Amino acid sequence: MLNTFAKFLLVSTSLSPLLGAVAVNQFARGEPASRYGAWVAAALLLIFLCWALLRYASKNAQKHAYRIKEFERDDKEVLAFLVAYLLPFLSTDKMGFAGDWLTGAYVLLIIFLVIAHAGAFHFNPVMGLLGYHFYSVKNEDGVSHLLISRAELRRPGQEVQTVRLAHNIYLHTEAANAP
Repeated sequence: MLNTFAKFLLVSTSLSPLLGAVAVNQFARGEPASRYGAWVAAALLLIFLCWALLRYASKNAQKHAYRIKEFERDDKEVLAFLVAYLLPFLSTDKMGFAGDWLTGAYVLLIIFLVIAHAGAFHFNPVMGLLGYHFYSVKNEDGVSHLLISRAELRRPGQEVQTVRLAHNIYLHTEAANAP
């Protein structure tokens, strides 16, 4: 189980579209590449780290069988989430963090803390772009967990191979065609 590091990375990668929005905003205002390049680099680094974490975990972490009693797709609100936290940065010329990096760091920290505290890991558009889906699943004991899977779950009662990323967060390790 990767626990704290995995949770930190999952939340951090959900912020990469925000970093990209800042870069696009600065580019649109005619800022030099040296101003927006760091934002792009940080966003791309977070995307790579997310991909690497999921790949590493699926190959190296201890696997567990997880019998799914019930499930519900949990990534339906990603678009609303993106609009809610990206629109202010794209629609105004004053929110580019151009001169005050402390303001930018503060805003990113607040968003990070809200996502982490709420356990809103299913609001990760980067993982959606990488082909992952988020499911709220219950095991045979009725305990709810978050299941991250490239496969589209189709029926309850199936048993899937998973690795535990953190408390209540599992990664489905089988091929993208689940039963």
